[in-house]
Order: sequence, then structure tokens, then C-alpha cells
Amino acid sequence: MKGRKAQRQRLALIAALVCAVLLSDRERQAVTIDRTFMAANYVGDASFAFTGSLAAGLAGMDLLGCNLVGFITALGGGTIRDIMLGRTPIFWTTMYDEALLCIVISTGAFFGLPYLANRFGITAEGEFVFWTDTVGLAAFAVLGARVAACLPDHHVHAGACALCGLSTACFGGLVRDILCQKPPRILYAEHEMYATPALLGALVCVWLLRSGGERPLDVEGMLLGAWVVIELRVLALNHGLRLPSFPPEVAAQTARSFESELESAQGLLSPRPPMAS
Repeated sequence: MKGRKAQRQRLALIAALVCAVLLSDRERQAVTIDRTFMAANYVGDASFAFTGSLAAGLAGMDLLGCNLVGFITALGGGTIRDIMLGRTPIFWTTMYDEALLCIVISTGAFFGLPYLANRFGITAEGEFVFWTDTVGLAAFAVLGARVAACLPDHHVHAGACALCGLSTACFGGLVRDILCQKPPRILYAEHEMYATPALLGALVCVWLLRSGGERPLDVEGMLLGAWVVIELRVLALNHGLRLPSFPPEVAAQTARSFESELESAQGLLSPRPPMAS
């Protein structure tokens, strides 16, 4: 376990070095960054479609159900973002590449998971899925924030831009958990922090995008924001970092008190037997 934690931290450091290298070559920045984030976006689509299809299959859904849940997991967050911003038509209705990728990956996960698990050891909890999920989370968070921050003819405030990043990165998984009748992962403290790194990375991205003055820090904002997501995700998993949760003993006591009051109210409302004459 310690070796795995150290390996994750080394990979996060490599991600920081890659960001530094990309920032150092300003002549090729625009093309390199566009291609890098396009690739990361496809990795995120594939990872989210895979985990969504897997979750649906484990919940007992058929092929169509797995495809729908995989599709929603990958593209649902961006769809919610575009609806919030009034961007129509929705991006995947005019560009078929991401939608097609999600369908292919979801179908492949449905039929090929036993082979992948036996041949390569790929599971929903493995390191491969963790890193593809983390790269996708980082890419979606900063791309969603950038879409809102650079929206033409509208000035979306920084908090709303960060929320758009959070939506793009996490709300597809939120809908997936609801459809699979599971507690939404981003709303409960049983797991390490997941949505918080995406939100903070999106905030960093927006802050740099808006603080460049005459020279917008577009590249710097996207790279630093993405690295913040990756680093915080690794730290959260390695050290079991969680947000504070409601004390379970207080919740249990409140529930018992509520049930007692409800029973008393039902007793007062129930009809009484007629009195003997």
C-alpha cells in the first residue's frame, strides 16, 4: 500500500513537470495545449463511460441500460453545464465524436470486462481506472470552467464558472449513481474527497484566466488548474482525506426523535373508539 501511494505521488509530480515543460515553450503552446486537452478529454470520456457502464451492469441493467448510463456518466455533466449557460444546441448533438466514443466504450465494457479483468487486471477500483478517471476529472473541470469564463457576450462570475467546471467533471457521475440506486458519491463522506479537487482546480483556473489583464493567462490557468485537481485527488486518496460529515450519533438521535413525534401525531389523528352509553 505504501508503494502504491508513493507511485501515485511520483506520477502527480510527473504531471507537474509536464505542465512546466508545456509552459516553457510559448511558441508551440497554443497547438500543444489544445491537443493535450483534447486527448485528456477523450481519456475522460472513455474512463467515465467505462465506469458508468460497469456500474450499470453490476446493478443488473441490460446492454441498452449500460450504454445509456455510460453515455450520461461521460457527457451528462457537460450537458448540464451547457443548459445552465444557455448554450444550444448541446455540444454532443452537433459533434458526434464524443458520443460515438462513449457508445463504443460502454459496449466494450459490457462485453469485454471479464477478459480485461483476467488479461490485464483492469477493475473499477484499479490504478488504471483511477488515473484515467483523475485525468478526465482534471480535464473536465478546467475545460468546463473555461467554457463559462470565455463565454462571448456574457460575463459569468467566477463562482458560477467554477460551478460549471464542477458540473462538467462530476454531475454525470451524480446522475449515474441515482440511476443505479446508489448513494451519490460526491455527496457522502464514505469515500475520499472527489468533487472538492475538481471545484478547487476550476477556481484556480478561473482566477488565472481573469487575472491576466491585457495578456490572458489562458494556458497557465488550464494547466495549473488541472494539476491542482490531480495533486489534490492523489493526496485525498493516499491520506483518506474527507470533508466533515454530520455526526452519526446526532443524526440517529434526531431520527429517533422525529419518529417519536410522528407516532404521537398519528395517534392524535387516529379515530377514537365510540364511548359506551
